[in-house]
Amino acid sequence: MDKLKQYRRTLTKISLALNIVFICGTIIIAYKFYPKIKSNFFSNKQEITVIQEEKLKDTDIIPTVFYEASEFEIIGQLPNTKTYTRLPDKAEKIVREPVWQLSKNSAGISVRFSSNSSKIKIRWTLNSNSNATNQTPIASKGFDLYAYVDSKWQFVGVAQPKGTTQNEATVIIGMEAKNREYLLNLPLYNGISSLEIGIDKGTSIDKPTQKIIDTSNPIVFYGTSITQGAAASRPGLTYPALLERHFNKEVINLGFSGNGRFEKEIGKYIMTSKPSVIILDCTPNSPADTIRKNLPELLDYILSLNDTIPIILVESIMRDFALFKKDDKTVFGTISFINEQNKALEEVYNSKIKTNKNIVYVSNQNLVGQDHEATIDGTHFNDLGHYRAYERLQQEIEKFLSN
Repeated sequence: MDKLKQYRRTLTKISLALNIVFICGTIIIAYKFYPKIKSNFFSNKQEITVIQEEKLKDTDIIPTVFYEASEFEIIGQLPNTKTYTRLPDKAEKIVREPVWQLSKNSAGISVRFSSNSSKIKIRWTLNSNSNATNQTPIASKGFDLYAYVDSKWQFVGVAQPKGTTQNEATVIIGMEAKNREYLLNLPLYNGISSLEIGIDKGTSIDKPTQKIIDTSNPIVFYGTSITQGAAASRPGLTYPALLERHFNKEVINLGFSGNGRFEKEIGKYIMTSKPSVIILDCTPNSPADTIRKNLPELLDYILSLNDTIPIILVESIMRDFALFKKDDKTVFGTISFINEQNKALEEVYNSKIKTNKNIVYVSNQNLVGQDHEATIDGTHFNDLGHYRAYERLQQEIEKFLSN
């Protein structure tokens, strides 16, 4: 009996070994001779991805040298402001505290430079690591980069924040090493205390070699969180940024989230830039009584310094959720409340247009469309909303810049 058991065990082992050899042989033959089966067992896509990753690694073997971004051309700032901020120091004791704090956000500020590097990296320090729930981290505390190609600005890539105040990111590697003109857009809803641009060791980076964006007599926006950039997916997709690239004209973004109130104090700083066009887009933050009080004072101040400057007044959009809320003109964000805001804006416009024909009124009817797809949360523009606002405002601004 023991010999029989031993014999059976031996047969079982031999059978198992033969089965393993057969299965392995089948897989090897299938892999070698049947591409269709091969693709099911071994993904070509995975192989390609690995190869691509290795190639990308190879392109970054050149050491990176970082340069202080403030050495290049900074655009989108009022005169006499510290680097990467939006109001001069003396404004701290003049404007309301929330406005002053928001002025430290770098919305609308950009760096213009040229380089022949095959890669671009960004290293930066944020003032804080906050991020609004209705915004992408790239928009609120990251960067996007454009290159000037065939007489237009073309998107290159982004610098993604890492969730800390200290950040370093690669925008792009593996480019052909030739000189290009660049536009780097800064975070919309955070401030930065330091910014460096990294390039290949042995290549060059400098101030722009071409004067593409006209920095004389900028276009100035004064507005709300929407103007500041909420909620575009990245800094270069806000309607002020889109207009800057379209006209190749410097744009200064004085959007102050929740605090656009048509205040004369902001008007004083606007006029220091000697603007070519002013867009006042504060209606969404301003109750009707605030508009009736503040806007005439702001307009009178601007026109006392330059009575020929074009001024564009923009209505508040009808917030999407207002169509579902119980209507009450005393409650912010209802249909009647918004209608009262826009009514007050139109009243001021009608009183001023009698003596100044350079004031333009933009209705909400054709601002971001009527399909209710242009916001991220019923109020703040998504990329579609920003693009539609850009298209609409472009029509009005063009009339003045073409003269």
